[in-house]
Amino acid sequence: MEPNRFDVVVLGAGIAGLTAGIYLRRSNMSCLVLDKDAPGGKLNNIHQIDNYPGLPSVAGPDFAAALVTQAMDFGVSLDYGEVSSISLLEDGSFQIKTDNGTFSSLALIVSTGLINSPNSFPNEKRLRGRGVSYCATCDGNFFQGKDVLVYGYKDHAVEDAIYLSSLASKVYFLHEQPLETPPSHLETLESKSNVEILQGSLISIEGEETVEGALISLNGEEKRIPVSAIFPLSGEVSSSQFLATLKLEMTEGFIHVDEEMKTNVPGLFAAGDIVKKKLRQLVNAAGEGAVAATSAISYVHALKRKLK
Repeated sequence: MEPNRFDVVVLGAGIAGLTAGIYLRRSNMSCLVLDKDAPGGKLNNIHQIDNYPGLPSVAGPDFAAALVTQAMDFGVSLDYGEVSSISLLEDGSFQIKTDNGTFSSLALIVSTGLINSPNSFPNEKRLRGRGVSYCATCDGNFFQGKDVLVYGYKDHAVEDAIYLSSLASKVYFLHEQPLETPPSHLETLESKSNVEILQGSLISIEGEETVEGALISLNGEEKRIPVSAIFPLSGEVSSSQFLATLKLEMTEGFIHVDEEMKTNVPGLFAAGDIVKKKLRQLVNAAGEGAVAATSAISYVHALKRKLK
């Protein structure tokens, strides 16, 4: 087989994608798992996991490292690259163009998950990378001993605030909507003596060369809080823009699949948070990765018989 040609290419090296890779290699499929960021996906941004069966308490980065090691031990090929386009060729195979090369495969599994949706707060874009960050585990070390603000209401925002509490002098956790987080996570956040939970909205990010503060609204009154960093984590969107040319059935960027993780495009499967579904948890993402891989294996075997 050509160096850049595989039976299956998996887009996204989170828990769904890496699980798919493990199942593919166990069936002797040649596969490549591609991701534009560090393998492990959002596992790298989770401070502590306490609801994965068999692992009562594990740090997200440790879980990610173990999963990556397991995948590589099975012979899964991992590579970095941001996908620019995907084409469906006449023979039914896929061509995947990235900023790190072009690859092709007989089947494709999309497990690119969710990405933080940039907001539109005043000065947010200008101060991005200079105090405005969307990843606490990536940038938290830059703000050791300083005051920071986390803005969001979902579990990943709570997780980031908990993580930052071990580094920052003080963490302001600002949320406008009711919190969507397990009670145990909320209890942990509330137990941190250097965390102040505020219900209100973020109006603007202030600072000249770097972040110097936040203008917020509490009970209808504006208040300025001096902070060195702001983590605006108030929303996530699916990472599916590169699929526009394939005419996939999607709703608000989330891919429609059947019980075998098949999409309406033959040979294309999807798993994890990019799928349209009710529950987005690590445990069902892993299961979906296994199902997608099993379906892809059957598809590739059938296609190879047809092409003989």
